[in-house]
Amino acid sequence: MNPLINTAKIIKRAISIVIQKKNWYWPNFSAIIKKRIVLTANAPFCNQYTIVSGLGKLFIGSQCMFGFKLGGRHRNGSVEIQPRYKDARIVIGDKVLTSNNVFICAANSIEIGQNTLVGEGVTIMDHEAHGIDPNFRRQTGEIGEVKIGNNVWIGNNVIILKNTDIGDNTIVAAGAVVSGTFPADVIIGGIPAKVIRHL
Repeated sequence: MNPLINTAKIIKRAISIVIQKKNWYWPNFSAIIKKRIVLTANAPFCNQYTIVSGLGKLFIGSQCMFGFKLGGRHRNGSVEIQPRYKDARIVIGDKVLTSNNVFICAANSIEIGQNTLVGEGVTIMDHEAHGIDPNFRRQTGEIGEVKIGNNVWIGNNVIILKNTDIGDNTIVAAGAVVSGTFPADVIIGGIPAKVIRHL
């Protein structure tokens, strides 16, 4: 075998290891040690700096990838996954791929099904960050949950709010603000999001 090809493979592997340490292991060392991250297989591959914060648990399936070099706004950004409170949980299924600058924050429960694609600049939250009552504005607002089915495609700059349930194979158009229950095999979009057409 050509020694140049072997050398290229070794260099590529070394670069991959350095990227993983920089973008996954180093920022999440404490969460890994405290067992707040539960992996069903190997650690996800992180093309962008990925931070797991909060006091709850994150469950990650196999072959997941966070961040994408060609996904836009790759440099100086981050993916943040935050099961915020002690009983909060975020479950990410197998083969979930995200682009850059994604923020997923759970006060209760967020589930993302396998083979789901998440675009750049997406925010997913299962709660109102602040109360709507002016006297309690600094307290956490209403808490719900989010369920995203299998093989869902979430476009860029989508916001998914509490009490949302998205069916399998559904496409969420870029820039949509999503709240409520949506069936499988549809395209949804708009503010607020509604069904545009069936697949």
